[in-house]
Amino acid sequence: MSDQKAKEHRAKQTVNNLLLSLLATAGLVLVLVLVVPRDDSSRIVHVDYQAVASQASTASKHEILAPSLPKDWWSNKATWLATPVDAVPRFEVGFVGPKNQYIGMTHAFGVNPTWIALTLKDVVLEKTYRNVGSAVEWSIYKSPEVHSPPKTRDVIWVATIGADALLLYGDGSEAEFKEFASAIETKIGGK
Repeated sequence: MSDQKAKEHRAKQTVNNLLLSLLATAGLVLVLVLVVPRDDSSRIVHVDYQAVASQASTASKHEILAPSLPKDWWSNKATWLATPVDAVPRFEVGFVGPKNQYIGMTHAFGVNPTWIALTLKDVVLEKTYRNVGSAVEWSIYKSPEVHSPPKTRDVIWVATIGADALLLYGDGSEAEFKEFASAIETKIGGK
């Protein structure tokens, strides 16, 4: 009988030791999680889009519009595409708002109806918009399909100025789109 009791004692000790080692491991993981410093700041680099636009203007001989941003907005990308596959040179810039809303802007040069049609292939014309006293008319296109969360090309505002096109797109509110349209029109007026 004592041999049987010894086996039972060893069997219980194995389970007890397993539970103690699991608790010790969980405790060590918890301590490491609490002790190791973490940087919760945004890893997305803020881009000086106006400097990129200025350099691209100089290199391309096109006057690129770089609107002033509303308070608390910043740029996360700015790119000059001199020789894209679709043969329409353009400046693309992305803006992020204080609540992580996004508005992108494309200033395309020498556009043709085919390029505009391909750019607007997944959206339909909803209405037009013109700021008071402005000569620029914006055509507002929206996706017929409602996406959740919204996609960046669900809403596209388009204005054509001569052979150039300006596009605004993103998931910002209509008031934010109007604010960007107004900032762009101010730059157009300053030409």
